[in-house]
Amino acid sequence: MTQGGTDMAIDTQPRTPGSPRQAPARRPGPKTPRPGPKTPRAGQVTAPRHTRPVQAPGARPARLAGARPRSRSPRMPFILLLVGLLGGALVSLLVISTTLAQGAFRITNLQEQNANLARQEQILTNQVAQASNPAAIAKEAEQLGMRPNPHLGFIDLKTGKIVTGKPSKAEAAINVPGFTP
Repeated sequence: MTQGGTDMAIDTQPRTPGSPRQAPARRPGPKTPRPGPKTPRAGQVTAPRHTRPVQAPGARPARLAGARPRSRSPRMPFILLLVGLLGGALVSLLVISTTLAQGAFRITNLQEQNANLARQEQILTNQVAQASNPAAIAKEAEQLGMRPNPHLGFIDLKTGKIVTGKPSKAEAAINVPGFTP
């Protein structure tokens, strides 16, 4: 087989499993320099060898008629766009975090106010309960100069008469429609 001006013999004997692969033997012939690997220009990126299409040595890639070589698009606008998006995301994250922290602080403040108001309500409820105690009312009445009446008097609502002393059993009975003791 002739390839790039060099004749090479291909060994067609099958290889046994487990034996190492060997390069095909070369036939002596005229020595022509083989073109070495092309070094990429500065800034040019080449694909790894296993992903490149197979081409004959020294052949140039085929171009379509009238097609211009593909120019590299500038990367700077894309990089600036990415940096801007990342910056915007970080600013948005900061605003959201700050807003949530303010909300949490306000909730804590309102809960403290609620607890203080609940304590105040309990204190006031206790004061009202103590002030409505009959013993406390009698004590305050004495301080104001009031005295208990030794002669109790009751008004009979049926007759409109004032009953003094102990009422009779019949007078003491409450006559309320629907009430049966």
